[in-house]
Amino acid sequence: MAEAPDLLISSSPDLQTQLANDGYALSHQSPQTRELPEGAHWRREAFTLGADAVVMAYNPRLLNPALAPRTRGQLLALLRQPGSPLQGRIGTYDALRSGLGYLLATQDSRFDSTASVLLAAMGAARARLGDHIEPLLDRLEQGELALVYNVPASYALARMAGGSSLRVIVPEDYTLLTTRVALIPASARHPELARPFLDYLLSPQGQAVLARDTRLLPVRQAVAAARDGRALALPGQPGPLPAAEGAAPSGSAWRLLSPGLGLLVYLDPLKRQRFLQAWATSLGVPGAGHGAGER
Repeated sequence: MAEAPDLLISSSPDLQTQLANDGYALSHQSPQTRELPEGAHWRREAFTLGADAVVMAYNPRLLNPALAPRTRGQLLALLRQPGSPLQGRIGTYDALRSGLGYLLATQDSRFDSTASVLLAAMGAARARLGDHIEPLLDRLEQGELALVYNVPASYALARMAGGSSLRVIVPEDYTLLTTRVALIPASARHPELARPFLDYLLSPQGQAVLARDTRLLPVRQAVAAARDGRALALPGQPGPLPAAEGAAPSGSAWRLLSPGLGLLVYLDPLKRQRFLQAWATSLGVPGAGHGAGER
């Protein structure tokens, strides 16, 4: 049997919160963690290492930049347009099979009262669904898709840095900021090794390395943006986050998905089943089955 990990890092802040809430994480208090702002940790057991803006990515060869939607309302209008360039060429996560896709879908439902209408329009446009974002971005670059909805920006930006012609749109109505969350499992064999490494990842030096190498947004900047709407700079980009395309969201438009009890709501088995059934019905795909799996 494989030895239990000493540090667990995940792109699923909801599942990390659940692990901590169920007693499977060790508390970690240090000068570094005590300096973290509220919203960057939960009970000093689950720690946000960085945030990733959730954006739309598109292929300018298939979608004229002048038509690129800046809001979900504009995306809905484009999907409904006769002869839309998105017919059969829009992609997004499959919430039935992707845990991150499920998390983002639930948060869209939470913050957008018309989320089901947008899903229905995607279904009518024969949306392509994927378990993971990389294959969807492959199809976008190859011209099979014109636009992908709900893309963690770091993945698209990495391709753009490598010379890809893809473009990124930061939604002007609201922008989700999903997070990478770390915890020290209660079963860790060597927590004394995990603690200083976690402190390093949260330190200014570690945050600079994460921003450079993973294009995650530093945790303190992400928390400040969610609180007061200040502009964010995408790692590797010359200007603030909205410079990718679109105007800066207002202070209330940044939605930080940090660890906390609020993310546990949709992990209730009955609520998850009902949500996935409604999601599948709106999109016009087969039923929910066993629910979201891959993370």
